[in-house]
Amino acid sequence: MPSPHHLFVALSQSPLGQFMQVSRWAFAVVEMVHLLSLAALGGSVLLIDLRLLGVILKGESAKNIGHDLGRVLLVSLTILILSGIGLLSEEAMKCYFSPAFRWKMALLASSILFYFTLHRRALNRAGTDTPPELAQRAVAVVSMLLWLGVGVAGRAIGLI
Repeated sequence: MPSPHHLFVALSQSPLGQFMQVSRWAFAVVEMVHLLSLAALGGSVLLIDLRLLGVILKGESAKNIGHDLGRVLLVSLTILILSGIGLLSEEAMKCYFSPAFRWKMALLASSILFYFTLHRRALNRAGTDTPPELAQRAVAVVSMLLWLGVGVAGRAIGLI
């Protein structure tokens, strides 16, 4: 089984990596797509979690909002991951040695796992007529903190 170092080297030397490294505009275009997807993901997470907290859209079902915006979240997450692979291929070795990149990947995995488990369970239990339970509020806060951590760690990659 190849080591992580070999995988990063292979990605950087792949046709995608080579294209991203020599193209004048590829990185900027892919990063723009990445950031637009991040905005869509962040907006949907924020709306879902603020509803789960009982702060906004109180007359709407949190479950329905979660279901409707969950589609936006999943599409933007997919685009984020695909564009992230493109960005990673351009600077694979920088990311390999970056603690911020490792934090981002750990937080991203945690955020996705949290969303598909505890977050969905909390949304399914949320009612329209009753105020959110403490557990639902805690899930919303943890969700926002996890996704915020992904964004902050991603920004830190560019600073190092």
